[in-house]
Amino acid sequence: MILKKDKQLADLIKSLSGGEGLNHFSYSQLQQSISMWIVNYFVRTQAQRRKDKKKFLVGFGSVASNVAQMITGRYIFHGAEREEIKEKDYAKVFQHEYKRYLDEPFDERDKYIREQVEQHLHDTIKNILQTVKNIFGDDELQCERYVDMIPKDLMIGITGRIDYEADTKFAECKTKPPTVRDIKGELRFYSKKLPTDPDPKNVMQVAFYTLASGKEPFLFYANEKDYIIFDQSHPMLKQDYLEYCLDQMIRKAMTIQRLLIASNGDPKIMAGFVERPDLDNWMLKDASTEQLAIIKQLWG
Repeated sequence: MILKKDKQLADLIKSLSGGEGLNHFSYSQLQQSISMWIVNYFVRTQAQRRKDKKKFLVGFGSVASNVAQMITGRYIFHGAEREEIKEKDYAKVFQHEYKRYLDEPFDERDKYIREQVEQHLHDTIKNILQTVKNIFGDDELQCERYVDMIPKDLMIGITGRIDYEADTKFAECKTKPPTVRDIKGELRFYSKKLPTDPDPKNVMQVAFYTLASGKEPFLFYANEKDYIIFDQSHPMLKQDYLEYCLDQMIRKAMTIQRLLIASNGDPKIMAGFVERPDLDNWMLKDASTEQLAIIKQLWG
């Protein structure tokens, strides 16, 4: 039996993502402010989101992790399809990923930086490979497998992809790209310090993967100089804290769902319930012209 309110919510969800509909929440969605969720996942389509240009920092991690996955993994997932990884030649895999990286600059300055970080990438990948070996040994690995969870009373579930996974454990990889500074007209690169404790945002992601997969979690960070591994000996990766983090994640999804119902599927009404996006926040410094136009339209 489908309740009237459930049908109403199902219809509202079909209006999301610029009218394409939204079939899941994700960690990347739920780490955003609710106001930016409205901009990116209520108003904008997937195609619009994918067109956003990102600075070298974001792509750096993707290149490093993608190469390491191809070298260490036995299988990689593309959606629900599992593919055995055949190409294991490091040079070929790296050049494929690095070329894509070079082809997607944010601007001319960003293009130049991408051309200068090749060795930083090689060194970071080397540390990722060593970390994965330390965690998994000779275990057979699969990468990018989707895990799902549909919490009670949430109309759509939460979905995510696991970086590295064996039979009984998994690992989430985070990179720390170098910092770039303009010193007297010259760009200089400085190593970014590795954290001494896990980032709470990353722990929230790990919490979801742990409770969705039922496997032992590892969270590690790597830069061009070193790596650090966090496991369940750290208080923030213990079961009770992970359960707390997942609960917070679900609560935010439930808040979005309640606001969607209260606004009756009108993004401008929903925007009226939350604060205007903080454009001074570092995550929004590079907001696109399109995003800024939507913010102006919704909040004035």
